[in-house]
Amino acid sequence: MIRRGILLCLLALVCVPRMEGADNKKLGIGVVIGAPTGFSIKYWKGSVAYQGTLGAGVGGGLAIGADYLMHTNAFDNPRAPFYYGPGIFIGDVGFGGPEWTNNNLFLGARFVFGVDYIFPDHPFDIALELGPALLVAPVVGVGIELGVAFRFYP
Repeated sequence: MIRRGILLCLLALVCVPRMEGADNKKLGIGVVIGAPTGFSIKYWKGSVAYQGTLGAGVGGGLAIGADYLMHTNAFDNPRAPFYYGPGIFIGDVGFGGPEWTNNNLFLGARFVFGVDYIFPDHPFDIALELGPALLVAPVVGVGIELGVAFRFYP
């Protein structure tokens, strides 16, 4: 279990984009509550963002995910952009039931829809996201992920 956790942390470092310079980048660090519950990081590059999560799933265990998000001004409010995009996740999370047990490494894909609120004059944001998820290994299954993220932009 510990070796899998270390492997997942190393994978997170590889999946998160590298910082090119502090003058034009926005990097948010915080927490996400939902599926999964844990740490959240969001790296903005214009209207595109890369999001990573590291936390526990509903059934316990460790999971890591990465999303590619495109933001639009769908609500005519630049402080509350709508976003969507594909993502992947891998981990050691049990989903319950006799055939989906803990301690199995799983792989899946999801498509995220969400709204991000960027606080004016404060370095914080809050995001609400929802998305269908497809578990592809070791078994095939579908589900819905829901999460709320709170991030600080140092």
